[in-house]
Amino acid sequence: MNRTHSIKSIVFALAGWLVLSVGVQAQTVPSWQSGQAMFNGSGYDLPKPPAAAPSIPQPTAVDSMGLPDDAPGSGSSLNLNELPSGWNEEFGLSPAQLESPILDAPLPDSAIESASYSDVVSAGQVVESPPLEEEVVSWYQRPWVWMTNGWTNHAEFGLDGSSGNSDTLALQTGLEMKRKTDKYTLALDFDYRQASANDVTTEENGRFNLDYDRLINDSNWSLFGKFGMEFDEFKSFDLRLNLNGGVGYYWIRNDKTNFVTRFGAGASKEIGSPDDSWIPEAVFGIEADHQLTSRQKLKGKVDFFPAFDDFNDFRLVTDLAWETLLSDSDNFSLRLSVTDRYDSTPQGALKNDFYYSALLLYKF
Repeated sequence: MNRTHSIKSIVFALAGWLVLSVGVQAQTVPSWQSGQAMFNGSGYDLPKPPAAAPSIPQPTAVDSMGLPDDAPGSGSSLNLNELPSGWNEEFGLSPAQLESPILDAPLPDSAIESASYSDVVSAGQVVESPPLEEEVVSWYQRPWVWMTNGWTNHAEFGLDGSSGNSDTLALQTGLEMKRKTDKYTLALDFDYRQASANDVTTEENGRFNLDYDRLINDSNWSLFGKFGMEFDEFKSFDLRLNLNGGVGYYWIRNDKTNFVTRFGAGASKEIGSPDDSWIPEAVFGIEADHQLTSRQKLKGKVDFFPAFDDFNDFRLVTDLAWETLLSDSDNFSLRLSVTDRYDSTPQGALKNDFYYSALLLYKF
């Protein structure tokens, strides 16, 4: 009986020790070994432990001078999880505030053209593409820029002739230059005519006109000045000069149609004539041009110059012309024109000279 009791005591003691050992081992075994083992026929396969995570270096605390706490001269400590003040706001670049020039809509081109690129960006605007480099014109370059930009010019040439019972040759050439802006119009006009029959000159004359017209502020009124020279081999004078100025009014002024009337005063002089004194005279003028189509244009001008002391002593100059493009390049045009020059006191010559011509124009 005592022997049986001793055996039971030993069995219970071994069982208690086994339970205690299993419990302690369960608490010390890592979590990755707590998974369920799989029997492979000869033993149990346990789950493999996860790969060790790479160690992350901890930041070294720095003081306000940017030195580590353990460096000589450091005067303060900093929490390892905190950055210096202002770092997050300025991204550690500089103490300057960052600005974003981004808007919901791009700036209009008209506004961009009126300001420099740096002004647009500093104002917080955004542009779709950088503008071209701004052109800087020095004072000594302005005359050349004025002479080469903004002009519409053309040279004209006409020729006709015959041979046989009568040998004739007629030549007409000329040049027109015009510069028109929102404030003024400057025009230069020169033409020359020469004709011969059987090697005898029957006609030779030319004229030059300079016209300047400037608007008064933003009104339709303008101030104008006219200067003209005319020579004619078959007139009583060698050279005629006229200088006039006055006031004009634009009834229409745009890219398609222009219509202006003028009134003023001046004087004329006929050099080489029996009376070569300066003669005071008034001037009345009408000028118009109209773009009929994209390829055709019509223009005309009438100038009336009566003498102040006698309105029966006058000159009347009329010019009418029709132009049409001949090619898609916009360089060559055909002009059909008529010109009438009337002088009430021709001093032995005919009062009226009438010209008509067909000219080839080359625009440049």
